Amino acid sequence: MRVALVQLNVHDPLWSLSGIQKVLMSASDIDLVVFPEYLPFDEKTPNKLAVRELEMISASCPDVPFIAGGSVVVDGKLRNAVFLCEQGKVVDHYYKRILWHEEEYVPGTQTKLFVWSRGRCVPLICADASDNPSPTGTRMMYEAIKAGAGPDVPIVVCTYGARFFEEYWQLPLQTWATGCDANVLVCAVSGKGNEYTDDDESLGHFGGGGSGLFRPGLNTKPLQRVHRGICVVDTVSATLAFQKLP
Repeated sequence: MRVALVQLNVHDPLWSLSGIQKVLMSASDIDLVVFPEYLPFDEKTPNKLAVRELEMISASCPDVPFIAGGSVVVDGKLRNAVFLCEQGKVVDHYYKRILWHEEEYVPGTQTKLFVWSRGRCVPLICADASDNPSPTGTRMMYEAIKAGAGPDVPIVVCTYGARFFEEYWQLPLQTWATGCDANVLVCAVSGKGNEYTDDDESLGHFGGGGSGLFRPGLNTKPLQRVHRGICVVDTVSATLAFQKLP
C-alpha cells in the first residue's frame, strides 16, 4: 500500500478545503492520502457541515481515498476528529482519545479500524500516540492489535505538533511500532506553527518535525522529512520517498 502524508505549514494556501482537492487531483496512484490534524477544520465546525464538505471533495476525486478532519461539534460536544472518505462518502470517523494540556474536546472512547477499497489502517490523533510507554498506552496498543494493527495494517497518526527529533515523540512512536509489530505513519505540519506554553511555562511552537515512518524493532531509526511536500510511504517495503508540492 502506498500512503501519501501531506505536510504543510499552517499558513500555506493549500491549508484549506480547496487545497485538499488540489492535492487529491494529483494523487490518482496513491492508495490513501493523509492530511495533518486540524486540516481543514482548524476552527469549530458543525459535524453535519464538515461531513457535507468532505463528501463534496471526495465526490470530485472519488477514486482517491483520504483522511482529513479537525474540530467538529457533534450533538453539542466538541470533538477532535478525523474522517475516512472515499467515493463521495465519509466512510468512518475517529475521535481523539487523549487530551493534551487543557484541550476542551470531549475524548473518544473507541479504537477504530479504518477499512476502504485499497487497504486498512488504525487511526490515532496526536497525543493518542505520545502517552507511551504507560498503562494507558499499553491498553491502547492491545486494543489496536485486536482491531487489526500488525505487519499488514499500519497505524496512521494525524498530528499538528510532533517533532520527531525529540525523545518525547521518538520513544512513544517506536514503542507503538514495536509493540504492535506495525509500521507507524505520522502526518504532521512542516515549519513552525502557532505558539504554546509548555508544562514548565516555557514557550514552544507546534510543528517543525515534518512527517515520517516508524518501523518495528528497537534498533530501527525513523524515516522522515521536515519540508513542505508529500512523504509517500510504501508500507510493504517500509520505505519513504519525498515529493514536492507546487
